[in-house]
Amino acid sequence: MNTPSARRAVAVADPYAERKARERAVRGAGVLSAARRLFARKGYQRTTMVEIAAAAELALGTLYQLFPSKEAILCQLLEDYMDGLFARVRDAVSSAGDARRQLEQIVRTQLAFSQENADVLRLYLSGWIGYEFTVRRQFGERIDTKYEQYLGLVTAVFRRGGRNGTLVSAPPRRLAIALAGMVHALIRRWLREKRLDLMAEGEALLPLLLDGVRRRGGAARR
Repeated sequence: MNTPSARRAVAVADPYAERKARERAVRGAGVLSAARRLFARKGYQRTTMVEIAAAAELALGTLYQLFPSKEAILCQLLEDYMDGLFARVRDAVSSAGDARRQLEQIVRTQLAFSQENADVLRLYLSGWIGYEFTVRRQFGERIDTKYEQYLGLVTAVFRRGGRNGTLVSAPPRRLAIALAGMVHALIRRWLREKRLDLMAEGEALLPLLLDGVRRRGGAARR
């Protein structure tokens, strides 16, 4: 019933609900931050919910109200990583010029973001095979949607470049998948080789990504 008294009741209740939502969000962020530190130091498998609750300065029951399991915390960390990456790449593309420049920005932005979030990347790339099947299934189903957003953005850049002649004319999604694969391979190598300069390797990779390996100005020497 949309009476004046009912509207006043909703208006009175809203500030309380908003405050509770803010408190929950702050506590949730604290849990994720604490879990991220523990996972990086001890590893996902060896970290317990009791330790996460203590690090976040929460009662164990409160922690379970926020996240029903350690797997849920891990999934949220990985989803937040993908959301952050997509937002950064989207902003980089919108601020760049033509399609070639946009592709350069995509690669540089993803590599820089990877450097800033190496601990989360290791959780996903290095320890993935050790996670329980339920974690892989739950995360995989949710991350696929977010990864498709990223591929869709890169595909759109290749499509624009193919149409206006600044990039090769080829199936844009296929090109986007190839680009993503090369970047991911470089990131995996960087995670294994601690002395590798990720950004320098990325700059060396860009000419290959953008121009290929075809020799210009004549036949290749034998």
